[in-house]
Amino acid sequence: MKIWRHLLFALSSAWQSFWRNAAVSMAAVLSITLILILAGVGLLIGHALGQVLDTYKQRVSVISISIADQTPLSTVYDFQDQLRANPKVVAVHYVSKDEELARFSGDPRNQQLVSQIQGNPVPAKLEVTVDKLADVQVIDALARQWRGADRTDPTDYQGDFINNMVRLSTWLTLAGLVVLAILTVVSIVIVMNTIRTAVYHRRQEIEVMKLVGATEWFVRGPFVIEGVMTGLLAAGVAIGLLLLTYHPFVARFQSDLFFIPLSYDAAFVGRLGQDLLLAGAMLGALGSYIGVRRFVRI
Repeated sequence: MKIWRHLLFALSSAWQSFWRNAAVSMAAVLSITLILILAGVGLLIGHALGQVLDTYKQRVSVISISIADQTPLSTVYDFQDQLRANPKVVAVHYVSKDEELARFSGDPRNQQLVSQIQGNPVPAKLEVTVDKLADVQVIDALARQWRGADRTDPTDYQGDFINNMVRLSTWLTLAGLVVLAILTVVSIVIVMNTIRTAVYHRRQEIEVMKLVGATEWFVRGPFVIEGVMTGLLAAGVAIGLLLLTYHPFVARFQSDLFFIPLSYDAAFVGRLGQDLLLAGAMLGALGSYIGVRRFVRI
């Protein structure tokens, strides 16, 4: 019962303090809301770029090995088994000359060219799906050493494009972490200054509570809860604004730039909402703890 009384006292004190300093509290909510919106937008953009990168990664993680026309099928099957035994390889698919010609003919851009050619000039292929993007180069090297590969154009390996994608993915991850770290520090400082203002207005009350034997956490609890309230309120507003704008933005993006593989991910939005609520509560609690810690110990 004593714990519940202390909790009710902390909740009541936090609520009263929040509205007693409404101007400062709402300024803190607005500031943290803007910061959480920036963080949410950054995460959404990062997720969108990740979707695009993943799509292109899936495409370039499949390397096609052109097979010379005179290569016996037994040699092709042996090399196919060798590739399947490689731990870097996920799957190997054999495409015959007829299947490859059908694919080539199915592209409307090639219709005129197909009507002018005789026979079947396209080679059979082995399509190899690798586990990691960096493994494409290894498979390319194996294919070029294989005696059954077409010497004029053994693979469709695009080394520069793949390396650029790997570097872009790494830099985007690092940039996202740096931005989140900066926004976290700014949020904590805002909450800390807000709580220090509340502590200053209640300094006499705190001194009396300490004189009658109140513990540090009994005094500190209402301020920590106030910080959590501030963070949760800011997170709720930020989530609402992001939900209102994200879906229309993706729909407009898809209509204007349909060739870029971007889609609305409801599951990610749900996780983002949970993360922003948790981040708001934690930032509010941490900022409050730091803001009141020194004053309470004096």
